[in-house]
Amino acid sequence: MRVHLINNGYALSAEFPMMAFEMRDALDRLKYPAGNSEVTFRIYEFKNMNMPSELYEKDFSADIYRLNLFAERLENLEFTEMAAFRSLLVENPESSFEDMLLMTYGLDSVMVYPCGNCYELGETVIENEMIPELESCSDEILELLDREKVGKLMCEREGGQFVDGCYCLTSGYEQPDISIEIGRPENCFFRLLIVPEEEKIEQAQWLSLPCETEITPDLCNGICLDVQSVLPNLTLDDAHKIDALNDLAKLLSELSHDDFVKLKAVMEAENIHDIAETLDCIGRLSEYQLDRNISDSSDFGQVIPERKQGEITSYGAISGRGQELSGDLDEDENCEMGMSL
Repeated sequence: MRVHLINNGYALSAEFPMMAFEMRDALDRLKYPAGNSEVTFRIYEFKNMNMPSELYEKDFSADIYRLNLFAERLENLEFTEMAAFRSLLVENPESSFEDMLLMTYGLDSVMVYPCGNCYELGETVIENEMIPELESCSDEILELLDREKVGKLMCEREGGQFVDGCYCLTSGYEQPDISIEIGRPENCFFRLLIVPEEEKIEQAQWLSLPCETEITPDLCNGICLDVQSVLPNLTLDDAHKIDALNDLAKLLSELSHDDFVKLKAVMEAENIHDIAETLDCIGRLSEYQLDRNISDSSDFGQVIPERKQGEITSYGAISGRGQELSGDLDEDENCEMGMSL
């Protein structure tokens, strides 16, 4: 599901569902303050399914983790369940996001028949004697009936609709009376899926870092099947270096949210990818300035970021090391700018 996220002029197009770390990073790129996960968004692609135009043109607001749950539930719907869900959307084009989330539950109460048009529906109705008028008809009479007209009659009586090659009857659907609780992801920075040996995949387990307890040798010497990182720029081909990764995670846990975002901005600007460089970068974060409100060089009114060895990143404007984002240019820089105008 493709979603366009919006926050006070900042925008990000993303595929959902996401991993927890990806959602945290999306919030940082959209300049949300720490602890705020309520997002405004517009849905552009709905699992290759056409939605009512009213829903495509509508801005929704929801916790990003609820949005992710919605996307996960859509991913797991069977074909007939998806047809039932879409029929509910067609019938309720003014639905709120919470309405749509609830609609992913209780879909078995929507009757779905594999009929793509009135003729096919008529065939089903006649074969199963689904209307009272057919109960006393002989087989000879049933054979003479106009399938198309029977299907139209059934559709008009029930108010059903054809969706994705199915005939859906939504009259029996009731919105579930349930409370959907969304838990928050654990407070970690890296997750590694470790297996002791290739032949023992069933014994794979997730290790979350930082880990305060001693990391056992079987984990350190195991095979890493998957790794998830809160730092998008970090290349973890050496994820087997669990001790070094755990040390990095402990340092990250000590950073303020502002410094954590600054770290990601510096890593992007300076193309930092490995653990050692990241550890070094953390030690010199105070030598940089970050302005999260700047997303384009035009926000400066001039080319100060380049002249100050700075850069516009996904997280805002970051200065060069030991430089300032604002302030007077030196005489040589002023001359160079004057010549370029």
